[in-house]
Amino acid sequence: MHFRHFVTAAALGYIAWALTDHSIWSDSAALEALWHPDRPWLLGILVAGLPLNIALETAKWHALTANGDKSWSTSLREVLIGATFAMVTPNRTGDAVARVALLPSAQRSSGTQAWLLGAWAQAGWTLTFGAAAWWTCTRAGQTGLALPEEANWMVFAVLAATSTAWWLLPRLTHYPLRINRWLESRWGLTPGRWSPRQHLVQIALSGLRYAVFASQFAVALAAWGNEWDIEIYTSIAVVYLGNMIVPTAALAELGVREALLVAWMQPPGSLLPGLLAAAFLVWAVNLGIPALIGGGLQFRQHHG
Repeated sequence: MHFRHFVTAAALGYIAWALTDHSIWSDSAALEALWHPDRPWLLGILVAGLPLNIALETAKWHALTANGDKSWSTSLREVLIGATFAMVTPNRTGDAVARVALLPSAQRSSGTQAWLLGAWAQAGWTLTFGAAAWWTCTRAGQTGLALPEEANWMVFAVLAATSTAWWLLPRLTHYPLRINRWLESRWGLTPGRWSPRQHLVQIALSGLRYAVFASQFAVALAAWGNEWDIEIYTSIAVVYLGNMIVPTAALAELGVREALLVAWMQPPGSLLPGLLAAAFLVWAVNLGIPALIGGGLQFRQHHG
Protein backbone atom coordinates (compact mmCIF):
# COMPACT_ATOMS: atom_id res chain seq x y z
CA MET A 1 0.00 0.00 0.00
CA HIS A 2 1.36 3.43 -0.95
CA PHE A 3 2.09 6.07 1.67
CA ARG A 4 -0.74 8.25 0.41
CA HIS A 5 -3.15 5.40 1.13
CA PHE A 6 -2.02 5.33 4.76
CA VAL A 7 -2.64 9.08 4.91
CA THR A 8 -6.09 8.61 3.37
CA ALA A 9 -6.91 5.84 5.85
CA ALA A 10 -5.89 8.08 8.75
CA ALA A 11 -8.03 10.94 7.37
CA LEU A 12 -11.07 8.70 6.93
CA GLY A 13 -10.58 7.24 10.40
CA TYR A 14 -10.51 10.72 11.90
CA ILE A 15 -13.63 11.70 9.96
CA ALA A 16 -15.48 8.61 11.19
CA TRP A 17 -14.37 9.21 14.78
CA ALA A 18 -15.41 12.88 14.72
CA LEU A 19 -18.83 12.01 13.29
CA THR A 20 -19.51 9.37 15.92
CA ASP A 21 -18.26 11.69 18.68
CA HIS A 22 -20.42 14.65 17.62
CA SER A 23 -22.54 16.19 20.39
CA ILE A 24 -25.79 15.56 18.52
CA TRP A 25 -25.64 11.88 19.53
CA SER A 26 -25.70 12.84 23.23
CA ASP A 27 -28.37 15.56 22.88
CA SER A 28 -31.61 13.62 23.16
CA ALA A 29 -33.82 16.45 21.87
CA ALA A 30 -31.61 17.15 18.83
CA LEU A 31 -31.25 13.45 18.12
CA GLU A 32 -35.01 12.98 18.23
CA ALA A 33 -35.46 15.98 15.92
CA LEU A 34 -32.90 14.57 13.49
CA TRP A 35 -35.15 11.58 12.78
CA HIS A 36 -38.44 13.53 12.77
CA PRO A 37 -38.33 16.66 10.59
CA ASP A 38 -41.57 18.61 10.29
CA ARG A 39 -41.46 18.63 6.47
CA PRO A 40 -39.29 15.67 5.41
CA TRP A 41 -40.05 16.16 1.71
CA LEU A 42 -37.81 19.24 1.72
CA LEU A 43 -34.83 17.03 2.46
CA GLY A 44 -35.17 15.69 -1.08
CA ILE A 45 -34.13 19.14 -2.33
CA LEU A 46 -31.14 19.10 0.03
CA VAL A 47 -29.95 15.75 -1.33
CA ALA A 48 -30.70 16.70 -4.96
CA GLY A 49 -28.42 19.71 -4.56
CA LEU A 50 -25.38 17.55 -3.78
CA PRO A 51 -24.60 16.38 -7.35
CA LEU A 52 -25.18 19.92 -8.65
CA ASN A 53 -22.84 21.30 -6.00
CA ILE A 54 -20.13 18.80 -6.93
CA ALA A 55 -20.70 19.36 -10.66
CA LEU A 56 -20.19 23.11 -10.32
CA GLU A 57 -16.98 22.67 -8.33
CA THR A 58 -15.74 20.14 -10.89
CA ALA A 59 -16.56 22.57 -13.71
CA LYS A 60 -14.54 25.29 -11.94
CA TRP A 61 -11.53 23.00 -11.58
CA HIS A 62 -11.78 21.49 -15.07
CA ALA A 63 -12.01 24.92 -16.72
CA LEU A 64 -8.55 25.82 -15.38
CA THR A 65 -6.71 22.48 -15.41
CA ALA A 66 -8.02 20.67 -18.50
CA ASN A 67 -4.98 20.45 -20.74
CA GLY A 68 -4.89 18.10 -23.71
CA ASP A 69 -7.18 15.13 -23.30
CA LYS A 70 -7.95 15.42 -19.59
CA SER A 71 -11.39 13.91 -18.93
CA TRP A 72 -14.18 15.26 -16.79
CA SER A 73 -14.02 12.08 -14.69
CA THR A 74 -10.39 12.85 -13.82
CA SER A 75 -11.33 16.34 -12.67
CA LEU A 76 -14.22 14.92 -10.64
CA ARG A 77 -11.90 12.43 -8.97
CA GLU A 78 -9.45 15.19 -8.05
CA VAL A 79 -12.25 17.29 -6.55
CA LEU A 80 -13.60 14.40 -4.48
CA ILE A 81 -10.19 13.34 -3.17
CA GLY A 82 -9.51 16.98 -2.35
CA ALA A 83 -12.71 16.99 -0.29
CA THR A 84 -11.36 14.12 1.82
CA PHE A 85 -8.26 16.05 2.84
CA ALA A 86 -10.16 19.32 3.19
CA MET A 87 -12.04 17.72 6.07
CA VAL A 88 -9.04 17.39 8.35
CA THR A 89 -7.05 20.55 7.63
CA PRO A 90 -7.47 24.17 8.79
CA ASN A 91 -9.88 26.08 6.56
CA ARG A 92 -9.86 23.17 4.07
CA THR A 93 -6.31 23.88 2.84
CA GLY A 94 -5.77 20.14 2.35
CA ASP A 95 -8.11 20.40 -0.62
CA ALA A 96 -5.47 22.37 -2.55
CA VAL A 97 -2.62 20.06 -1.52
CA ALA A 98 -4.47 16.92 -2.60
CA ARG A 99 -5.77 18.29 -5.90
CA VAL A 100 -2.40 19.69 -6.93
CA ALA A 101 -0.59 16.49 -5.92
CA LEU A 102 -2.83 14.51 -8.28
CA LEU A 103 -1.82 16.64 -11.26
CA PRO A 104 1.18 15.77 -13.48
CA SER A 105 4.32 17.34 -12.02
CA ALA A 106 4.64 19.80 -14.91
CA GLN A 107 1.18 21.22 -14.14
CA ARG A 108 1.46 21.61 -10.38
CA SER A 109 2.53 25.25 -10.30
CA SER A 110 -0.36 26.24 -12.59
CA GLY A 111 -2.61 23.90 -10.60
CA THR A 112 -1.79 25.76 -7.40
CA GLN A 113 -2.71 29.02 -9.05
CA ALA A 114 -5.87 27.44 -10.48
CA TRP A 115 -6.97 26.39 -6.99
CA LEU A 116 -6.23 29.86 -5.63
CA LEU A 117 -8.30 31.49 -8.38
CA GLY A 118 -11.28 29.20 -7.71
CA ALA A 119 -11.00 29.78 -3.96
CA TRP A 120 -10.71 33.54 -4.51
CA ALA A 121 -13.96 33.62 -6.52
CA GLN A 122 -15.83 31.48 -3.97
CA ALA A 123 -14.59 33.51 -1.01
CA GLY A 124 -15.51 36.72 -2.82
CA TRP A 125 -19.18 35.73 -2.89
CA THR A 126 -19.03 34.68 0.78
CA LEU A 127 -17.64 38.09 1.72
CA THR A 128 -20.06 40.00 -0.50
CA PHE A 129 -23.21 38.21 0.61
CA GLY A 130 -22.01 38.21 4.22
CA ALA A 131 -21.54 41.99 4.15
CA ALA A 132 -24.92 42.55 2.49
CA ALA A 133 -26.62 40.21 4.97
CA TRP A 134 -25.04 41.98 7.94
CA TRP A 135 -26.33 45.34 6.71
CA THR A 136 -29.81 43.96 5.92
CA CYS A 137 -30.22 42.15 9.23
CA THR A 138 -28.86 44.84 11.51
CA ARG A 139 -30.86 47.60 9.79
CA ALA A 140 -34.06 45.56 10.05
CA GLY A 141 -33.36 44.42 13.63
CA GLN A 142 -33.37 40.76 12.59
CA THR A 143 -30.50 39.72 14.82
CA GLY A 144 -30.43 38.90 18.49
CA LEU A 145 -26.93 40.33 18.91
CA ALA A 146 -26.99 43.28 21.30
CA LEU A 147 -24.54 45.59 19.55
CA PRO A 148 -24.63 49.41 19.46
CA GLU A 149 -25.59 50.92 16.12
CA GLU A 150 -22.11 52.41 15.78
CA ALA A 151 -20.56 48.95 16.12
CA ASN A 152 -22.93 47.53 13.49
CA TRP A 153 -21.93 50.27 11.06
CA MET A 154 -18.25 49.73 11.81
CA VAL A 155 -18.52 45.99 11.15
CA PHE A 156 -20.39 46.62 7.90
CA ALA A 157 -17.81 49.21 6.76
CA VAL A 158 -14.98 46.73 7.39
CA LEU A 159 -16.82 43.94 5.59
CA ALA A 160 -17.70 46.15 2.61
CA ALA A 161 -14.13 47.44 2.29
CA THR A 162 -12.70 43.93 2.59
CA SER A 163 -15.12 42.61 -0.01
CA THR A 164 -14.23 45.39 -2.46
CA ALA A 165 -10.50 44.87 -1.95
CA TRP A 166 -10.93 41.11 -2.36
CA TRP A 167 -12.53 41.44 -5.79
CA LEU A 168 -9.71 43.79 -6.82
CA LEU A 169 -6.96 41.34 -5.79
CA PRO A 170 -6.25 40.08 -9.36
CA ARG A 171 -5.43 43.67 -10.35
CA LEU A 172 -3.49 44.40 -7.18
CA THR A 173 -1.30 41.29 -7.56
CA HIS A 174 0.54 42.96 -10.43
CA TYR A 175 2.25 45.13 -7.80
CA PRO A 176 4.81 45.34 -6.34
CA LEU A 177 7.11 43.72 -8.91
CA ARG A 178 9.68 42.53 -6.38
CA ILE A 179 7.10 40.38 -4.57
CA ASN A 180 5.77 39.03 -7.86
CA ARG A 181 9.24 38.02 -8.99
CA TRP A 182 9.75 36.15 -5.72
CA LEU A 183 6.37 34.40 -6.03
CA GLU A 184 7.17 33.34 -9.57
CA SER A 185 10.66 32.05 -8.78
CA ARG A 186 9.67 30.31 -5.53
CA TRP A 187 6.17 29.01 -6.26
CA GLY A 188 5.61 29.46 -9.97
CA LEU A 189 2.71 31.84 -9.31
CA THR A 190 2.71 34.10 -12.35
CA PRO A 191 0.48 37.20 -12.36
CA GLY A 192 -1.63 37.45 -15.49
CA ARG A 193 -1.70 33.70 -16.12
CA TRP A 194 -5.49 33.70 -16.46
CA SER A 195 -7.53 35.76 -18.90
CA PRO A 196 -10.38 38.10 -17.83
CA ARG A 197 -12.81 35.61 -19.37
CA GLN A 198 -11.47 32.83 -17.13
CA HIS A 199 -11.89 35.09 -14.12
CA LEU A 200 -15.49 35.77 -15.10
CA VAL A 201 -16.21 32.06 -15.59
CA GLN A 202 -14.88 31.30 -12.10
CA ILE A 203 -16.93 34.13 -10.60
CA ALA A 204 -20.12 32.97 -12.35
CA LEU A 205 -19.70 29.30 -11.42
CA SER A 206 -18.82 30.24 -7.83
CA GLY A 207 -21.94 32.40 -7.58
CA LEU A 208 -24.10 29.53 -8.83
CA ARG A 209 -22.46 27.17 -6.36
CA TYR A 210 -23.08 29.60 -3.50
CA ALA A 211 -26.75 29.77 -4.48
CA VAL A 212 -26.97 25.97 -4.47
CA PHE A 213 -25.44 25.31 -1.06
CA ALA A 214 -27.19 28.29 0.55
CA SER A 215 -30.51 26.95 -0.74
CA GLN A 216 -29.64 23.50 0.57
CA PHE A 217 -29.09 25.00 4.01
CA ALA A 218 -32.32 27.01 3.74
CA VAL A 219 -34.46 23.98 2.87
CA ALA A 220 -32.85 21.96 5.67
CA LEU A 221 -33.78 24.64 8.20
CA ALA A 222 -37.28 24.83 6.69
CA ALA A 223 -37.63 21.07 7.01
CA TRP A 224 -37.30 21.47 10.79
CA GLY A 225 -39.82 24.26 11.21
CA ASN A 226 -38.12 27.50 10.15
CA GLU A 227 -39.71 29.69 7.49
CA TRP A 228 -38.11 29.41 4.06
CA ASP A 229 -37.76 33.12 3.31
CA ILE A 230 -35.21 35.84 2.66
CA GLU A 231 -34.46 36.17 6.37
CA ILE A 232 -33.20 32.58 6.42
CA TYR A 233 -30.84 33.38 3.55
CA THR A 234 -29.43 36.43 5.31
CA SER A 235 -28.75 34.39 8.44
CA ILE A 236 -27.08 31.68 6.36
CA ALA A 237 -24.89 34.27 4.61
CA VAL A 238 -23.64 35.56 7.97
CA VAL A 239 -22.98 32.00 9.16
CA TYR A 240 -20.94 31.14 6.05
CA LEU A 241 -19.00 34.36 6.51
CA GLY A 242 -18.24 33.36 10.09
CA ASN A 243 -17.15 29.90 8.94
CA MET A 244 -14.68 31.51 6.55
CA ILE A 245 -13.25 33.92 9.13
CA VAL A 246 -12.93 31.49 12.04
CA PRO A 247 -9.85 29.27 11.45
CA THR A 248 -11.08 25.69 11.79
CA ALA A 249 -10.80 22.30 10.17
CA ALA A 250 -13.91 21.39 8.21
CA LEU A 251 -14.87 18.92 10.92
CA ALA A 252 -14.82 21.69 13.51
CA GLU A 253 -17.39 23.54 11.41
CA LEU A 254 -19.91 21.15 12.94
CA GLY A 255 -19.66 23.08 16.17
CA VAL A 256 -18.81 26.53 14.82
CA ARG A 257 -21.69 26.63 12.35
CA GLU A 258 -24.22 25.60 14.96
CA ALA A 259 -22.87 28.12 17.48
CA LEU A 260 -23.05 30.91 14.90
CA LEU A 261 -26.62 30.01 14.00
CA VAL A 262 -27.72 30.02 17.60
CA ALA A 263 -25.92 33.29 18.41
CA TRP A 264 -27.22 35.07 15.31
CA MET A 265 -30.80 33.77 15.12
CA GLN A 266 -31.47 33.48 18.88
CA PRO A 267 -34.13 30.80 18.21
CA PRO A 268 -36.75 29.88 20.81
CA GLY A 269 -36.01 26.69 22.69
CA SER A 270 -38.57 24.73 20.71
CA LEU A 271 -36.68 25.38 17.44
CA LEU A 272 -33.16 24.79 18.76
CA PRO A 273 -33.06 20.96 18.38
CA GLY A 274 -34.28 21.19 14.78
CA LEU A 275 -31.75 23.91 13.99
CA LEU A 276 -28.92 21.71 15.28
CA ALA A 277 -30.26 18.73 13.34
CA ALA A 278 -30.46 20.76 10.12
CA ALA A 279 -26.92 22.11 10.47
CA PHE A 280 -25.58 18.62 11.11
CA LEU A 281 -27.37 17.11 8.11
CA VAL A 282 -26.21 19.86 5.74
CA TRP A 283 -22.64 19.18 6.82
CA ALA A 284 -23.05 15.41 6.42
CA VAL A 285 -24.54 15.70 2.92
CA ASN A 286 -22.34 18.44 1.43
CA LEU A 287 -19.01 17.63 3.07
CA GLY A 288 -19.18 14.20 4.66
CA ILE A 289 -20.48 12.24 1.65
CA PRO A 290 -18.03 13.72 -0.91
CA ALA A 291 -15.14 13.17 1.51
CA LEU A 292 -16.05 9.51 2.01
CA ILE A 293 -16.42 8.98 -1.75
CA GLY A 294 -13.07 10.68 -2.38
CA GLY A 295 -11.35 8.50 0.20
CA GLY A 296 -12.77 5.40 -1.45
CA LEU A 297 -11.53 6.55 -4.87
CA GLN A 298 -8.05 7.14 -3.48
CA PHE A 299 -7.90 3.55 -2.30
CA ARG A 300 -9.25 2.06 -5.52
CA GLN A 301 -7.19 3.86 -8.14
CA HIS A 302 -3.67 5.02 -8.77
CA HIS A 303 -3.03 8.31 -10.48
CA GLY A 304 -1.85 7.64 -14.01
